[in-house]
Amino acid sequence: MYRKIQLMLAYAIALGSALIPAFAQAQSTAAYPTNKPIRLVVPYGAGTAPDILARLLASAFTESMSATVVVENVPGAGGTIGVNRVVTSTPDGHTLVLSGDAALVLTGGTFGLKPAYDTLRDLAPIAQLMTTPNVLVVANDVPARTVQELVALVRSQPNKFSYSSGGIGFSQHRAGELMNSMAHLDMLHVPNPINSWADVISGRTQLMFGTAAAALPFIKDGKVRALAVTSTTRSPAAPDLPTVSESGLPGFEALAWFGVLAPVGTPPAILRRLEAEIQKVMATPAVKERIAAMGGTPVASNAAAFTQVIQSEIKRWAPKP
Repeated sequence: MYRKIQLMLAYAIALGSALIPAFAQAQSTAAYPTNKPIRLVVPYGAGTAPDILARLLASAFTESMSATVVVENVPGAGGTIGVNRVVTSTPDGHTLVLSGDAALVLTGGTFGLKPAYDTLRDLAPIAQLMTTPNVLVVANDVPARTVQELVALVRSQPNKFSYSSGGIGFSQHRAGELMNSMAHLDMLHVPNPINSWADVISGRTQLMFGTAAAALPFIKDGKVRALAVTSTTRSPAAPDLPTVSESGLPGFEALAWFGVLAPVGTPPAILRRLEAEIQKVMATPAVKERIAAMGGTPVASNAAAFTQVIQSEIKRWAPKP
């Protein structure tokens, strides 16, 4: 009998020990968000597309979750500094990152760069928010009026043409290298994290792939001339512009995209709560209209779909053996 009582006590203790972490997690999840502010890190400067998206989310979260949300801009190194800050933070749902594609795709070793983190090992994707095409523009003194004319012009003047971008690994850079590869060109990449638009507007570089939100005002003001968009279908923001794909380079696509992620280890229930809140925000007409005004397309995918996007993009842009 004494032995039986000992075994029963040992079993009860073991069962209780096993339930303590689960109970603690359930308590922390039920209490989320706490009175601790939610930090939404944006690895880019104020006024950029991800910053605008972050402030839309912050406003909605403040109302729907009764949470204090602080948008924290941490620019630098193509967004990797801000992403790394989130990777090393406590995984409790109170630190998130709203990142663009470059900082997430670079983990595959794109263009020889590899940040300290591994995107899918160290981060938990929550939802993709938006995609946007780049617009291929040329300086006003470049005589080409179409993609075909531009390709012919670059081929006729070897080592004479360069294109601007906001930095190594950005979608603008990837678009330029994709055109180099598909059209067999030799354009030089000129990264300028401070003001890449100044280079092409002044004619220091001859062309650029710029996100629609940034490009459309310069096009409207006549500071650059647009030739095509980098999506495979025409953009509602510029329906008269052909795609690069339909302009002689079939299958050409180089999009910018943005999404929200948390540090790996964040409780699944908190991730699901955030996913649901984001989808609710992204479905509102006001947010859809704001994204359309930036030349983008709202996505509001779930975590599984966003994970697949990241996996696919890392594989696509990783260096080939």
